[in-house]
Amino acid sequence: MKPAPVFSQRYLRKGPLVEETYRLFSGWSDEASAEANLDGGLGGQFSTISWAKEVRLTTSARLRHLDALRPLIILARHGMKLDDWRDCWRLWIGATEEPFGSFVRNWLFAQMQSGRHQLRAEDARVFAVDAWRRHSPKRPLSDHGVVRAARDLVHTAAQLGLLAGDGPAKSFAAVSSSDEVLLFYAQMIADLEGSSAKVPASDLWRMMMVSASEVHVMLLRLHQFRRLDYQVAGSLVQLTLPYSSALAFAESLTR
Repeated sequence: MKPAPVFSQRYLRKGPLVEETYRLFSGWSDEASAEANLDGGLGGQFSTISWAKEVRLTTSARLRHLDALRPLIILARHGMKLDDWRDCWRLWIGATEEPFGSFVRNWLFAQMQSGRHQLRAEDARVFAVDAWRRHSPKRPLSDHGVVRAARDLVHTAAQLGLLAGDGPAKSFAAVSSSDEVLLFYAQMIADLEGSSAKVPASDLWRMMMVSASEVHVMLLRLHQFRRLDYQVAGSLVQLTLPYSSALAFAESLTR
């Protein structure tokens, strides 16, 4: 079942920490405690003590749902390519962290669907103002806070492979996913939504920047290659996934 999303300014400011988390999970020991894994996986990796402390605090907070994160640990430990793992990590971040999840699913996806090709951090300021107003109506962001939040939202989307460009103007990246990533999405979305029946129409697919019609095409192709069973008859849709959970799917890749 989907954990309740956490609205966190810390997560947004520190970013998704893709490489740091991938490295931590790659060497994760199930026999050791989370604290011991953090010591071994993050210790001595950073140029300043202050940044090392921030990375540890942020990563430790993200481990609050450790059991639900085990599929991602197994994927990294099994040697999934960093770019593919980043795409899987993006789904988890989008499902459990706000305001980034809503930013991608509601605002960024709509911008792409409208035909927009480029955007800047200042374009996301309206979203940032609205997100904080809805979350903390009595504590709106300062002008500086709005600028920083918009910048962090766009920067996080770029770090997670949704936007490209070194300058202030970002373009939408071409998101191309392997079959393993697509199957992970299907399995993890079923876990998060609580049912495989909810997978085809879930807005969590927008973390891959794909529309409902594109999801249909992807699932149909996976069905044709016998990676899952996807039956469509008019308005009736039935999806049967190959594994009982994202964890079982991840474990299957280690055999």
